[in-house]
Amino acid sequence: MDKTSVGLDMGIIFCKYCQNEIATFDAEKVTTYYSDCQDQECQENRVLTGNSAHDGEEGMKRR
Repeated sequence: MDKTSVGLDMGIIFCKYCQNEIATFDAEKVTTYYSDCQDQECQENRVLTGNSAHDGEEGMKRR
């Protein structure tokens, strides 16, 4: 079966702070990436809690 006829996205990008889904993408296998979302509330929470990009990566490793 041709994979383009199925239309399944096997990749996903999550916000490393709020865990919301940012996007999906076509991939050969299940793939998960973490990034910063542009949601206003999430950005404000990061400022209020003092989380930077480096803090978020460490927080994900500890979970």
